[in-house]
Amino acid sequence: MPGLPDHSKLKNIMTNMRIKMLVLTMLLSAGIISAQEHKISVQNTREAKLILMNFPNNLPIEGYSGNEVVISAENGEFVPPERAKGLKPVYPGGNDNSGIGLSVEKSGSTISVVCILPITRHADYKIRVPDNLSLEIESGCERSSNISVANMKNEIEIQNCHGIDLRNVTGPIVLSTISGDINISFSNLAPDRPMSINAVSGEIDITLPAKTAANLELRTVTGSFWSDFDFSETRDNLKKVGGNEVGYALNGGGPKFSIATISGNVFIRKGN
Repeated sequence: MPGLPDHSKLKNIMTNMRIKMLVLTMLLSAGIISAQEHKISVQNTREAKLILMNFPNNLPIEGYSGNEVVISAENGEFVPPERAKGLKPVYPGGNDNSGIGLSVEKSGSTISVVCILPITRHADYKIRVPDNLSLEIESGCERSSNISVANMKNEIEIQNCHGIDLRNVTGPIVLSTISGDINISFSNLAPDRPMSINAVSGEIDITLPAKTAANLELRTVTGSFWSDFDFSETRDNLKKVGGNEVGYALNGGGPKFSIATISGNVFIRKGN
């Protein structure tokens, strides 16, 4: 019939579309189509501090032996529409000078990175950082983010509303969460530095090296303590308010290590 496409041409069009979809799927699977990245060079990494604020979704952070902070973003809507060509995005939280919804500022040895995407938009971020800088992370309850940090050799401070997971870290650490579990596995502990962990509603599960020397102070209101360390000689001079409190000089004692949760159990495990 006049006006209808030729059957062979239509078949070729469909075949080409299938080929393009197959190639796209293969590229995605192979990682050839990569996430967008923003890199920040760091001088004197041991003295540097990285502050991360308001990141959405789960935020994985991994330390490595380098001198750049590498932030990758996937599933974000960062390409401007055709009508916005030549214009810059305007966010209420600041200026996107990264191209991936982040405001980055450097002041001396401190780097501040704030996610300025509105809560109606999201992206999946992953961050690689020099393993010997210090970290400070803050995320509000509206962001629904679980934070995980691995392979770090310096101070970590996290204020979150949900879960916190630390693996292969040395500290010192200062952690607090409102509604989420805290899981920590230490490779070893920084000497002569106090540490503090606080949760309102959630379990606290910590693995310490077997030879850890610390003055532990454990508190919970409605939960219990569980450990495979020898707690036979606990201090009993702590004032009890409500639930349970235990003080113990682990392996002869050392820096203060305070661990507290209102509604949850505390697990202290013996590592290697």
